[in-house]
Amino acid sequence: MSEVVTTWTGRTACALQAALRMTNEGFAAKLGVAVRTVAGWHRNPEIVPRTEMQQILDVTLERANDGVRGRFAAALSCGDVPTTAAPAVDPVVSQMAAEMALMQARIDALQEQLGALALRILA
Repeated sequence: MSEVVTTWTGRTACALQAALRMTNEGFAAKLGVAVRTVAGWHRNPEIVPRTEMQQILDVTLERANDGVRGRFAAALSCGDVPTTAAPAVDPVVSQMAAEMALMQARIDALQEQLGALALRILA
């Protein structure tokens, strides 16, 4: 399944968040943005994020597994795109989820750097 977003909006970003089944905090950490940015997409679903954010959302969707991509495509096709904030969760759990998402993003970045370094060494 290859869903392509030509222009991300708050609405489509929220659909990706829902497909990933992440809280505002976890999604913000995964993207490397402030929680208020994600909350702003919920408040203003028609907003078009900056070009850099469009690229981050593209990469996040590209790296998503098939289940996430399927949920994302289904949400877009049936218009079932959330525009309200994710339900409140225990703040401790939310903080832990955000920290874990941030650690995973750092691990992903390190793996990419190691791969690039290995290619240079082997070349």
